Amino acid sequence: MHRHIFAIAAIGQAIAFAPPVLPQVQTVSEGAELADLASLKAAAEAIDPLAEAAKSEGAWSVYLEALEAENGPAEEQAHALNRIGDSRYYQQDIAGALASSLEAEKRLIAAGATAGEAMAGTLANIATFYTGVGQPEKNVPLQERSLKIRTSLYGQDPERIAPADAKALGLGYLNYAAALYEANRFGDAAEYVDPAIKGLIRGGMTDTTLFVALSSGANIYIDAGRPLDALRLARQGIAMANELLPEEHPFHGFAQGTLAKVLLQAGRYEEAEQPARSALDIMTERLGPTHRNTLVALHNLGVVQMRLGQYDEGIALMLARHERLMEISPAEAVNSLLSASNAAMEAGRDDDAMHFARKAAGLARELPGGDEKALRGLLTLSQRLDESGQPEAALDILDEIETRVNSSGSELPVEAAIQRGLSQVRAGQDEGWEHVARARARIVDSMILDATSFELDADLENYFESILLIAETAIISDRADDALNAFELASWGVNARARQLARLRHSQFDRPDLAVDIDKLRSGTARLRLLARERAAMLAAGRSEAIGKVEREIADLERSVADAEAALRMALPEFDTTRRPADVSIETVQAQMGPDEALLIAMPAKRGLLLMAVTPETVVMKAGLGGRPTIRPLVERLRLALDAGEGADTFPFDDAKTLHDLVLPADIAAALNGKDRVSLVTSDALSRLPFSALLSSVPDRQVRDFGKMDWLVRHHAFATVLSPSAVLGSQHDGGKAGRFLGIGDPGNSDEAFTGETRAALAAGEDLRSLPSLPASREEVRLAGEVSGASERIVLIGDEATEARLRLLAGTEYSVVLFATHGLMEGELGGLREPALVLTPGSGTGGATDDGILHAGEIAELGLSTQIAILSACNTAAGRSHAAPAYTGLANAFLASGSERVMLSHWRVQDEAASQLTVEFVKRLRDGHAHAEALRLSQLSMLEDETDSGSANPARWASMVLIDGR
Repeated sequence: MHRHIFAIAAIGQAIAFAPPVLPQVQTVSEGAELADLASLKAAAEAIDPLAEAAKSEGAWSVYLEALEAENGPAEEQAHALNRIGDSRYYQQDIAGALASSLEAEKRLIAAGATAGEAMAGTLANIATFYTGVGQPEKNVPLQERSLKIRTSLYGQDPERIAPADAKALGLGYLNYAAALYEANRFGDAAEYVDPAIKGLIRGGMTDTTLFVALSSGANIYIDAGRPLDALRLARQGIAMANELLPEEHPFHGFAQGTLAKVLLQAGRYEEAEQPARSALDIMTERLGPTHRNTLVALHNLGVVQMRLGQYDEGIALMLARHERLMEISPAEAVNSLLSASNAAMEAGRDDDAMHFARKAAGLARELPGGDEKALRGLLTLSQRLDESGQPEAALDILDEIETRVNSSGSELPVEAAIQRGLSQVRAGQDEGWEHVARARARIVDSMILDATSFELDADLENYFESILLIAETAIISDRADDALNAFELASWGVNARARQLARLRHSQFDRPDLAVDIDKLRSGTARLRLLARERAAMLAAGRSEAIGKVEREIADLERSVADAEAALRMALPEFDTTRRPADVSIETVQAQMGPDEALLIAMPAKRGLLLMAVTPETVVMKAGLGGRPTIRPLVERLRLALDAGEGADTFPFDDAKTLHDLVLPADIAAALNGKDRVSLVTSDALSRLPFSALLSSVPDRQVRDFGKMDWLVRHHAFATVLSPSAVLGSQHDGGKAGRFLGIGDPGNSDEAFTGETRAALAAGEDLRSLPSLPASREEVRLAGEVSGASERIVLIGDEATEARLRLLAGTEYSVVLFATHGLMEGELGGLREPALVLTPGSGTGGATDDGILHAGEIAELGLSTQIAILSACNTAAGRSHAAPAYTGLANAFLASGSERVMLSHWRVQDEAASQLTVEFVKRLRDGHAHAEALRLSQLSMLEDETDSGSANPARWASMVLIDGR
């Protein structure tokens, strides 16, 4: 059974737009040289019906004619007719395929062969072909009859029967799973995937059917909410295809596309880009640009681009796909339009967003009641209407959705429940918040479950948009505690969870046995996330032969992490509680604040900026102007100017003032007035720019002196905290003299070229082409001298190796300083994670002493310090605005044991970095809290009249402090 499995291989995605050009059907005379029936059958079976559909039909037709000539068994005739049906399906002749299998059924009935394998296979084909000709209601009953025949013949467990029987039973399970999926019974369908795959593998199947089954199963698992099972099958499909299929087979592209879709669903967007592009290239070349599976690949790539912030390209891809699908798959046309609508909204193209949403809803209304894509199309329109100030109209659409859901006996999707609550609140209906509160409980349960998996996006980004809607509803409803807890949920990413684990370890300092288990859990989880990325990259690159070692390490680490969790759960009754999002209240936060402290939360949503300011005296919150389409361009222009070190004549002062007014409107600014120390919780583009470089007023155009401008650093000392709950007592401690460790001026570069900035590499350049950093050598020495530390260790030049650092990592430090080059993901020959540059070792240490200290390696160091200073380029930066805030190096150091991390937002001038770092360490020695020490250091540069260039914010404002306690 080939056809019906392939029909759902790209579940929820595209079907063919037009068949490719195919060779002529083989005639009887061409096969006349085949002497007997067995040879004819073997010849037909040797042809791949997917890769050579017309040739396959011809060969099976030859075999059927020979059977008829000899009055062969009805079962064999039915078999040939079904294989002809499969081949016709691949040529887009669905009516012809159905006619062939109906003829097979007729002959079996005439022969009285209605309870055997031949009839089971025939019913399965008929069921699927009926769906293809627009009669899907016949699919499940016929597949159920087919499976019932097979279970009566073979039993229910494919691993306990003969291989040939297991293969047939596996096909029965797979066909039934496909039928249940197409009937929107995703959970039921998922229950039959594993027995289907086990049956096919035990049956020795190695042709296209097995590979298509693996990808089909992965897609079923996705929509059934089982992403880990989906990843497992997607990986297995690629590995087996690489092992068993010829290089030119189109399924390689198909398998890459499935992996891309699964990674997308898991929130691993950057990892999804390579397999998505590979799938599109392979499908276009081998199946043609209009083949249905090429359109699947087109869709996947479009979604990846949107997720990575490349909205215009993503919209163009989706609209091109929509045009091809309008006549043949309205459900998929809906899917393309709603994706385009969401991307247009993010890009600030409001009119286009509404137009696409209305068009999608029009198509959605023509789909069956419980169709998932119909529900999503209508939900998108309700969101656009609500965003445009029409909550009553949005509620009308939500009523449509609820009617459809009720008629199918399903539960209202959580996104629709939240949208209903928000629209009701906007429309003045009191019951709105109750809908949102119930939906919030569902989200929290799902987040906690997903957070335990190293395979899923560590920052749980898939939940972010729904949580922001919860926060917005709470703000509009004047529910401050609920708004604060929504912001806590939105911040509960990988950094916040690392902080929770670090606090747990600190609380058990007198229990070395538990500390060991906590460290196993911390380092093991960090390593597993890295290995998952490496495995995905190997699969995308077709390097299946290299995966075995990684798979074994993953299996060993999974056991170690599971053992550590079990031990901690037994020893600490509160263990599971410490790994949940914190419940936090305004009263608790205020009670812990000093009189000069404040908390500022600023998170851009699609249409507005969600703000909350908490001080010991008051709370101010608002859903203000300036959503992501407004915030992102402002931040981007400011970052470009700061990165380039633009002078006063070209600096975008108006943008700095506009952004200030958006994040600090009058009522928020009034609440923060007089608060010297401000803890920040931000997201999206606002995490890519230091608030200290915003302007509270625009200077006179005739007098543009950076040193005399009213920068926000003059009013507040800022520290970014990982979540609202982290503000509790986070800034009360000043620096304490202890041990100092400094690493600088790695000996890996061309000494003939001295660089002025700690710049990242262009892609593909060799590590040794980086310029030397002579000022960093002096920076490390001076910082150590002024630190007041009881013990100072300095690693510079040839001493600054990974091996030396690992030997020193077990000690506690007050300051650890890295004055070196920083590398962003994607640089230096396809670097898959951020890294710091050290000195390559002697060559005996391999990848663990190669001079590139990856984020994953940092997380495993166990580097315990009050603060890690990364005086290097772009150490706080992500690839795009859409990237989660402060992941990569920040997360690595926090997970490793650093209480705080200070990182750079743009290219750091070597001399300026040295000046700021040394001044900062000196302020810590004098007893200032870390945030205040950074502010005073920045002000000293801003007000330094001996150096006119130091007042440029490109020099003094690059660093940001993350307080991770």
